[in-house]
Amino acid sequence: MLIIAGAMLQTSYFSLLERENSVDICRYYTTNKLTQKSDVYSFGVVLLELITGQNAILTQGSRRVHCLQLVMPKIMGGDVASIVDRRLQGQYEINSVWKIAETAIACTAEKGITRPTMTEVMRELKEALDVENHQLESKRQSMESASRLPSTGPALLEMDSFSHPSAR
Repeated sequence: MLIIAGAMLQTSYFSLLERENSVDICRYYTTNKLTQKSDVYSFGVVLLELITGQNAILTQGSRRVHCLQLVMPKIMGGDVASIVDRRLQGQYEINSVWKIAETAIACTAEKGITRPTMTEVMRELKEALDVENHQLESKRQSMESASRLPSTGPALLEMDSFSHPSAR
């Protein structure tokens, strides 16, 4: 029974790694060890789940589809906004989302050797966070400066009530 359960687990794991190249899959099958690059792939899938708010494997009718098959064409076509989780209701910095989406695509490259290291991934995500934080800080500062500006409405009314144009 354990052998059958183990085989089922391996089969379901391989279906999640359908985009992995065969060398990585064979290496996993023979050693039962994942590599750092397979961890990077998995992290890329998690990033896509965070961006889209969707599971990695989606059901469309009777078919099961990997989220990469749905988001990759949209990202490559320049339409990253269409994949963002609608629950965010536009409350995000699009350049930050682009950075994260590009990082996710790099992480899920078909060949493990072309994927970034986790150090590189973390650097990219920090840059995306910096973009987001900079945008939030800019919005906060503009709101503060707008609240400090005197309102022009009453000031104009006061000036008009005290000064009268003189005829020459």
